[in-house]
Amino acid sequence: MRVSENVGESAEPWSFVGTGDGTDEFHILRAVAEKYNGTCSLWFPKSPLGKKTGLTVLDSINTVININPKISTFLFLIDREHIVQGMNRRSGDKLDNSDIKGMIEDRLSNKHIKIIKIDDNTPEGAFIIKGKLGSRVLQIYVIIQGIDLKIEEEISKLIKLEKDITIPPEKEHIRDFFKETFHRKSIGQGTAKLIAGTSKNNLRMSFPGLTFILNVIENQCSKNN
Repeated sequence: MRVSENVGESAEPWSFVGTGDGTDEFHILRAVAEKYNGTCSLWFPKSPLGKKTGLTVLDSINTVININPKISTFLFLIDREHIVQGMNRRSGDKLDNSDIKGMIEDRLSNKHIKIIKIDDNTPEGAFIIKGKLGSRVLQIYVIIQGIDLKIEEEISKLIKLEKDITIPPEKEHIRDFFKETFHRKSIGQGTAKLIAGTSKNNLRMSFPGLTFILNVIENQCSKNN
């Protein structure tokens, strides 16, 4: 499965990928996607379509459809911490799938997207949504990254599984590890290097939402081709 930064790299991208303003997700997604078969390409714009974090990234659907009307499939990568921020929740409370599901429904509804179905048979932090915008039917995949808050927790878990080294899930510690191990300063590039030699089983254990959704996309691509 291919992840491209530019539409020109693929005659017809199968899905749009939306995330916040970070750059690490591109390298991580591309490295994991290479573990999956399928001719479908995922368009991950080099420059985000507007400054968005948290569930506001779902607003990109309307923008993308105006740019490329052929795209009807969307994949969103969102750090859990950007959803938690600003919410009035007791310390230690964790958003579960039912909480986030309601928030996603509200966000899409605000953009005039009608929910047809949300698949309940998914792991924590993964959502498969069928929606409708006017007469257009949309397939929307949402991945909430992080065990408690952020993707660095999942990266730390993969390092533990692959290298048997415990690295605190903080950017500075992970950067130091990748700089020493792979001579990579970037968390995204370092994680991609680690993923290249990782088994699918360890990837599933570290990134359960992402690998589940990519497996679904792989199967869907096979049906369409």
